[in-house]
Amino acid sequence: MKLPLALLALGALLLTPSSVVLAQVKPPVPELINQGLNAYAQSGLNTALQIWLQNSLLDRGTLLRSELAALKQADATYGLFESGEVMRVAIITPRVTRVYLVLYYERAPLWAWFDLYQTRSGKQVISDVFFSPKIQVILPPDLAGQ
Repeated sequence: MKLPLALLALGALLLTPSSVVLAQVKPPVPELINQGLNAYAQSGLNTALQIWLQNSLLDRGTLLRSELAALKQADATYGLFESGEVMRVAIITPRVTRVYLVLYYERAPLWAWFDLYQTRSGKQVISDVFFSPKIQVILPPDLAGQ
């Protein structure tokens, strides 16, 4: 009696759409992003930025006027930053990865992507970043539910 139930369960699993099965697996958080998220929650935005922008070639002046303004606006409008969650890690090439995240604040989420570049020495640096309160601006349509 146990064998037919096991076969039935296996058959149900095999017939489950792969997207449902894959959606349940959380992607690993790249260490650089994880360190910044932890610093943001514990010590604030400036500490997170020091971690995220370490060794990055991003122009801090331009970044401060655009993307970082979105983070400061979220801090002012949404309340305290609580945590962040990686929703998808897209491997563009063996050395370039895009990470899609949601940043949770007290009153609302902020959506983001980070592009990570792995140097020849193996270090990861953030090569680009984008934040928006609008999910459809950040996420690919299949991840945004469109």
